[in-house]
Amino acid sequence: MTWARLAFKLQPSSIGFATFVCLGLAAAAIWLTFDMRSVLKACGTPGEPKACNVIFAFQDTHMQTVMMTQLGIGIAMYGVPIVLGVPILAREIEQKTAMIAWPLAGSRLKWLAWRVVPVLAVALVLIGVMAFAAEQLAQAYFPHNDIGFDRHGSRGISMVTRSVLVLMAAVLLGAVIGRLLPALLIGIALAAGVSTGMDAALPHWVESAELTQSDSMFGGANPLNTGFEYRAPDGGPISDENVEALQQAVYEEHGDAADPALLPQEVFYGIAASRYPEVLLRESAAVGAASVLIGAFTAFVVRRRRPE
Repeated sequence: MTWARLAFKLQPSSIGFATFVCLGLAAAAIWLTFDMRSVLKACGTPGEPKACNVIFAFQDTHMQTVMMTQLGIGIAMYGVPIVLGVPILAREIEQKTAMIAWPLAGSRLKWLAWRVVPVLAVALVLIGVMAFAAEQLAQAYFPHNDIGFDRHGSRGISMVTRSVLVLMAAVLLGAVIGRLLPALLIGIALAAGVSTGMDAALPHWVESAELTQSDSMFGGANPLNTGFEYRAPDGGPISDENVEALQQAVYEEHGDAADPALLPQEVFYGIAASRYPEVLLRESAAVGAASVLIGAFTAFVVRRRRPE
């Protein structure tokens, strides 16, 4: 645990803040997980709760608390890497200690590794614990569903990879800007950009297709929906205006006993929940490669930068 002691010695306030936030949110998520799963233990008994028989089992009892906890985790997964990553180099440059440390270190790359790797290890542990708790919370909240793409990016592996990307970008910001407060403010904007960009790229990792009934939310899955249209009884597409006219004509002719085959059909397009591992693998590989490239560019900046 030498790396943990070194990281804490270098950034006691940042590490302490990150530990408090991550473990606190993880504890809240785990408590909610056990609380919801304890309710389901009564399933099959004469007085079984409503949660045993409906898809949205805990919508009436736990929704607000679960959503607040997930919101906190979603903010922390970006906030913690910024708080940990930006000061690593920005503080050294701003306080002029880099002027002494870099010449004495002999190798700036070795010095950089001793600064970044321990903090990265601490961040991986803390974010990993929080990501695991968030994964368990999502599964407990939808006990009768394949959670698929629900809360993607703020639970499990996707949360860890995105947090590492933001951490490496935060370190680079500190190296380039060299001032703590401006780098922190730009880091917040950067995190928002990363979140928006990753969400926008999500539908493009695999090709979207028409979802079957079993693949949709109505079948108890959580796919990634990318489109929606109506299909006429003859199988061709139909506009929204014509849908309303056709429905009105069918009901006027047949009333409530109208054959569903005569009505327009709803067609959903997207990525089925069963393909989630494929999407996760591709995204993780791309984000991991981007993190390595950012780390390499940070090393280049540190080697070329003059101490101020």
